[in-house]
Amino acid sequence: MSQQAFHQGWLDRVEEWFIKSKARQLMNKAGFSVSDIEDIEQDLRLDVLERLPGFDPTKSNRRTFIAMVVNCRAATILKRRHAEKRNGGDWLRSLDVLVPGEDDDEVAFHETLEGDVRRPIERTAEERCDLVADVHQVVASLPDDLRPWCAILAEQNISEASREFGVPRIRIYQIKARIRAAFERAGLEGYLQKK
Repeated sequence: MSQQAFHQGWLDRVEEWFIKSKARQLMNKAGFSVSDIEDIEQDLRLDVLERLPGFDPTKSNRRTFIAMVVNCRAATILKRRHAEKRNGGDWLRSLDVLVPGEDDDEVAFHETLEGDVRRPIERTAEERCDLVADVHQVVASLPDDLRPWCAILAEQNISEASREFGVPRIRIYQIKARIRAAFERAGLEGYLQKK
């Protein structure tokens, strides 16, 4: 391969190998099937080729640049995949949106759902202030080693906190259970997220 072709967007064998390896890693991490590998490779390769004209050899090594682009795109694919799994592959929709009903007429989406669809309880400003005060009181009553974890776990999930702080996930689950127990003792279990 000529140097000119190399800089104009052709990928060498090592770069192609890296893309293929990353596609196989994604398949193992996110539950993609073997038939998805080619699509993932194509997605990664396309992103690299679109961004390659912006590569500046004075700022970094070409392979470092390509690895960064591939890793970022892979993270985006994973994030999208996890969002699809959480949502069952469905897009969120308003309960008031009109959908086809029986007898070819349109009805509000919430009317098609089984069971009781409840909206969040509206609280007065006074009730919200009381809740904030109760939460602050419970947090203040926690031992010194638990208090900082309230803020951390309000912003991050357990895996993210484990990576950032180097604490094993099992230890963070134990911390979360202790915090949850304190809120339950204070009668605030109705405000906690489900486990």
